[in-house]
Amino acid sequence: MARTKAIFFDLGETLVTQNIEDNLVTMKALEKISKILPRGKSPSELFSIYKQGYKVNERFRTKHHVEIPIQAWTVQLLRRALGHEPGDSLVEDTIKIIVSARAENAVVFPDSKPLLEKLSKRRIKLGIISNVSSHDVAVEILRRVGLLEHFDNVVTSAFVGIRKPDPGIFLYALMQFKLLPREAVIVGDSERHDIWGGRITGMKTVLISKRPVADSIADYRFASLTEVSATLASL
Repeated sequence: MARTKAIFFDLGETLVTQNIEDNLVTMKALEKISKILPRGKSPSELFSIYKQGYKVNERFRTKHHVEIPIQAWTVQLLRRALGHEPGDSLVEDTIKIIVSARAENAVVFPDSKPLLEKLSKRRIKLGIISNVSSHDVAVEILRRVGLLEHFDNVVTSAFVGIRKPDPGIFLYALMQFKLLPREAVIVGDSERHDIWGGRITGMKTVLISKRPVADSIADYRFASLTEVSATLASL
């Protein structure tokens, strides 16, 4: 087995979680957005428009493993809400509200920092590979919860345009460190996105899941980051 030179982590539900349900985070953002629209739309009306667009976009990006960035779906949301093309400044202000809402409601898991501090003392690269429609959201979450300093690179589907489990996003992340797949590990909570994608790419895989996963193809399975610490240190 090749010596591990880099460990990549998924972000959401692996290192951090939301302190409230996702739809409530979205509603908080939409309440602020409704106040800056030139034509009145209530938060509930905006939420209905958002959910309609989300269903279509989610089907498309899941089927084709491509990302629909926040810029695209924000314009789509505003166009439907206003009935005409939104101005650039309104789009920018709306994106800022969404990024802030999603970042400020992120909470770090208690075992994330101790593990990353331990790994940071080794001569090994650390990176993020995350499916997220805004690169700024991922970076801002990491900054706010105090984890950003531990990572040498943050790779998101928003930046690359490709979503896990497509090997393309994993290969892009490996390219940043000039590594072969067998020299890296992916740690994540999703069997489909993190484990399948990493396995297809040729990386070592670590699944973090409190619930048993039937027929997992992960190389290693643990219930928490605390439990995985010794294994990652030995790879």
